[in-house]
Amino acid sequence: MEGITLTTANVARQADSHRERRTISRDKMTYFMLIGPSFLLLFLLTVVPLIFSVGIALFDYTLMNPENIRFVGLDNFVRACQDKNFWHSVWISFIQVCATVAGQMVCGMLIALLLSREFRGVKLMRALYIIPMMITPVVSGIMWRMLFNTDLGMVNYFLSLLHIPPVNWLGDSSTALMTVIITDIWMSTPFVSTILLAGIQSISKDYYEAARMDGASTTRQFFSITLPLVRPMLLLALLFRIMDAIRRFDSIMAMTAGGPGNATETLNLFAYYQGFNYWYIGYSSALSFLMLAIIFGISIFLLRRIQRSDQ
Repeated sequence: MEGITLTTANVARQADSHRERRTISRDKMTYFMLIGPSFLLLFLLTVVPLIFSVGIALFDYTLMNPENIRFVGLDNFVRACQDKNFWHSVWISFIQVCATVAGQMVCGMLIALLLSREFRGVKLMRALYIIPMMITPVVSGIMWRMLFNTDLGMVNYFLSLLHIPPVNWLGDSSTALMTVIITDIWMSTPFVSTILLAGIQSISKDYYEAARMDGASTTRQFFSITLPLVRPMLLLALLFRIMDAIRRFDSIMAMTAGGPGNATETLNLFAYYQGFNYWYIGYSSALSFLMLAIIFGISIFLLRRIQRSDQ
């Protein structure tokens, strides 16, 4: 009887184990059926064009002569390194990225510190402040192009009230890049402020109370408590903003289209014009891959810094 009881228990356990495996297998099948179409669509829209772009960058391919396609290896990349217009676009991109990201980080931190305080109407201010982030970049570019209009813009109108002559903001090479930078700072600072505000609000109030008891000033509390503890969020915001600033295209195209001349022609616009204005598809693909390599290198560097700050 005891042997029969043990055998029955083993059979029951085996049956339960079989049902459990069958349930897990069915769950996995359901999981792959649900995620499969989205993954396939993402693969077709990202990985396939990326592989095609890398492949076409190795060919001398121009739409002006689409039948004469020949393999040139790394000649398109060598051409980029020898092209002074390429290095000019890299320099413009460097200035634009450094200025916009620095402005966004400083303004974002100041506004996050302000919105982290409790005062009447702060919740309404937090809600209204994200409006620039919700506006499409093309719409923001058109709106700021109208504001900076030489004859009818609001900026020159307010300057005229101070008896300052009108400035050709978008038509002068000395001011065009500055207007693009101002627009980008206005448009993306709320994103930085939102991330930093979340980091500041997660800091325990006990640190500040202990610092006040020790006689630390507000400035000392910021550099000794707020800044070190919010550093991971700061690096995260820096990562997102650098990547977005490098690939910024729509607002610049809406405002200046890279002009006047090539005063605001970033690497992104330079690659676009090479491909869709001059029809050098192979060269444009090589430029796009170089921009991707720059973004990838900066991302890896900042991600490692974020990991070290969390340890």
